[in-house]
Amino acid sequence: MTGQAFDAKNKLDYDRNTELLAQGLMQIASDPNLKPTMAELSRITGIHRNTIRQRDFPSQRLEAIKDNRRLAVLAQRVKAEKKQDPKTILMQRLEKSRLEVLYWFNRYQESENSCATLDKRLDTVRESRDYFVQVADELRKKIKEQETEILKLRDALDLVSANLEEPK
Repeated sequence: MTGQAFDAKNKLDYDRNTELLAQGLMQIASDPNLKPTMAELSRITGIHRNTIRQRDFPSQRLEAIKDNRRLAVLAQRVKAEKKQDPKTILMQRLEKSRLEVLYWFNRYQESENSCATLDKRLDTVRESRDYFVQVADELRKKIKEQETEILKLRDALDLVSANLEEPK
């Protein structure tokens, strides 16, 4: 007979806890500031987490609440994107294209300046090359003149040495 008394008490506790869990889950579902976790449900209902974990429906319901909140956030993002009117979208695109044109214009200006600088350097290098080619040509002429002079002097030396050897 005592087993039946405990059975009735256990049944009452089980039903009372089920009711508390259902109310706690409804409270979590309705208030976005409350986290959908076992710890939060335990805090709201006053039922220990291990007792809650022994039942399947609270964890399933908490997962459903989490999923609903994720979907609500995604839906809100999509709704925010759709709220933009075509004029705003076109103005944003126009601003982006204006910035793009400005970027490429600046790149063009930099290229033009770089090209002008390189042209000046090329002219300087060409002038320098022409000058040194001219100097090299002049030096080659001098070398040829000096080589012919050396040949003339050798011929003269040969004649003088031949003349010195003949009287003997």
